Amino acid sequence: MQLIVKLLYPIADLIVLVFVWADRLIQSWRVSKTGYANSRVRNMVNTMGYMSHAYHGTLPNIRKWLKDRPALFPTVLQVQTINRCNAACEFCPYPYTIHLQEKRIMDDALYSKIVDECVQEKDLHDFVPMSKNEPLLDLKMEQRVAEFKAKAQPHQMVELVTNGSALTPTRAQRLMEAGVDLITVSLNASNEATYNRVMVGLSWKQVMGNLESLSKMDLSMVNVYLRFVVDQTNRRELRIFHKRWKHFNLFQFNVNNRAGTVRNYEKMVMKYNDLLSRLRRIGGSRLYPVCPYVFSLMHILENGDVPMCSNDWADREVLGNLHSQSIREIYNSPRMNEIRELMAQGRFEEIEACRECSFYHDWMKSPLAPNKDDWRTNLQPAPRGQVEPV
Repeated sequence: MQLIVKLLYPIADLIVLVFVWADRLIQSWRVSKTGYANSRVRNMVNTMGYMSHAYHGTLPNIRKWLKDRPALFPTVLQVQTINRCNAACEFCPYPYTIHLQEKRIMDDALYSKIVDECVQEKDLHDFVPMSKNEPLLDLKMEQRVAEFKAKAQPHQMVELVTNGSALTPTRAQRLMEAGVDLITVSLNASNEATYNRVMVGLSWKQVMGNLESLSKMDLSMVNVYLRFVVDQTNRRELRIFHKRWKHFNLFQFNVNNRAGTVRNYEKMVMKYNDLLSRLRRIGGSRLYPVCPYVFSLMHILENGDVPMCSNDWADREVLGNLHSQSIREIYNSPRMNEIRELMAQGRFEEIEACRECSFYHDWMKSPLAPNKDDWRTNLQPAPRGQVEPV
């Protein structure tokens, strides 16, 4: 196996090179179905375009730090402006984590402080006013997008990730007028029965109506993506999803366990044989020898707290607070750099949030390490409490 791994490394490196330079390799005819007039987003086509955009945004920080250990600024910033969602999705820990907290909305002064620091930093590429929530439950979202875009550098983009339930024609139009660059709708189904099982608490007909209206609007300045989180139970619908929504850009990725916080993950996790699992880790560990979540991303909660990782819904380690510190200060704190050093040495499992993280075990763990399942936490199905109405 060790010899096979060494022989496959050059192939993995070639694939990495293709992804890293995909933006330049995409020919002029491969433009997005939306975003024709928006030079920042018009070449982001379907999964390939979305992934190349993500790699282009996250890999430079990793390469810089591994070479010289410089101070970093996040290339992607997620901001939770409200700690509420109106769904209890099958693959999401929200119902038994954030939903149990008191409802809170980020105050305007803190949001403005975050924006003012971000627009001074050339390394920031994507500003995402969403984290562990449904962003359109914040009735100020259009104003927040407009505030950032009014001050942003030309290359800085705003991406809104939503379940689509509140993406009415009126709000969609206001968001586009505010300057949003990308709208990603998390759909995750190709029919009503699957949708009702996966996207608990939402209305299929309501979301379909919003998407139908959106498809008829002038989308020349915004790129619209429909997202499909693939798991063992809905994977057979992926082809139907692509056929049904071919007039939109589509993006898919496998379900993950959110650092061990998804209670019903064992029922959803994609099943691969041993060889395929190792091949995935060969490619993944070459592309991301360390985790992009602490080298390129940051997320900020509505109270100003900055947890180590947006994938960890338990927020096991909070690194600082934006009320009294800056983004740059927290992102280059001694503890943050200690975590990066542990990752650079392959010592992920000494970091509590990483120990049970499927993103690490499935993609970044050494391909020579045994495929063990004992790291997975065998938890019971998630409770489904009431959720916030739209």
